[in-house]
Amino acid sequence: MHEHHHGPDAESGRPRSPRQTRALRNAGLLNLGWAAAQGAAGFALGSASLLSDAVHNLGDAAGLVLAWGAAALAVRQASDRRTWGWHRAEPLAAWANSLLVLAGAAAVAAGAGWRLFHPAPLNGLAVSLWALAGIAVNGVSAGWIGRGSENVNTRGAYLHLVADAAVSGAVVVAGLVVRWTGQSWIDPVLALLVSAWLVHETWPLLRESLGRVVDAVPEGLDAENVAQNLSSIPGVVEVHDLHLWPLGGDRAALTAHLVHSPHVEPSQVLREALDRVHHAHPSIHPTFQVEPETVDEWHGHGVCAGRE
Repeated sequence: MHEHHHGPDAESGRPRSPRQTRALRNAGLLNLGWAAAQGAAGFALGSASLLSDAVHNLGDAAGLVLAWGAAALAVRQASDRRTWGWHRAEPLAAWANSLLVLAGAAAVAAGAGWRLFHPAPLNGLAVSLWALAGIAVNGVSAGWIGRGSENVNTRGAYLHLVADAAVSGAVVVAGLVVRWTGQSWIDPVLALLVSAWLVHETWPLLRESLGRVVDAVPEGLDAENVAQNLSSIPGVVEVHDLHLWPLGGDRAALTAHLVHSPHVEPSQVLREALDRVHHAHPSIHPTFQVEPETVDEWHGHGVCAGRE
């Protein structure tokens, strides 16, 4: 007994909206162009905070572009060569994006540290105007993606763009303060704070995405808890070779061998195991091997079943 569903969104089981994919593409390309322009302005104006905002936007733009490409791959049908499809594309994109952001944050922090000890005159008003334009770019991108999306990654992209607008708002304030007070040290200090915030915000994404790439048990799932649930099935005397790994989004795969006593039917054990996993963890795709307890009853055969 094995059921398959093809073509759903890898994140939620719902069909991925073509509008959402286009929104990720458009927002990614817009932010990529804007980050390049903002970075050039930061170099020209000598503003470490504007450069830190540009690096932040560059990382997010790359993330949006990678998410767009990964989303396009993730909905491709499985094949004889790629039996799970391209579900790994999304965590790989997230991992690459997190590494890019961390590298950018380190570079900006180094530049800000140098600027802090080698101050230079700064046009605070120009910095504020560039950052203000960044708020507009993030606002337009967030509007394209939409707040009410049912896709968890798209909702995350929306919230990230809103956070970007907040960072740009801080740069606007810093530029105005420099304009009014003439204290140029405020600019590199803000850049260091933004870099530290970037590391704080990006580190969890790096850990989670790396965990998915190396097939770690997904966040929110407990392999020991699943094993205990299966062990409590009437007639099951042992659960071994249990493996639980991520597929894509919130979906996961589970395989396990269930050893049963000779007093119960294998089909009964299978049915109960599938039902328990389905009701307790509907996002898990399980496949079970059912084995009799004694070697004499085994005869080299078992019963397998899976459900998605």
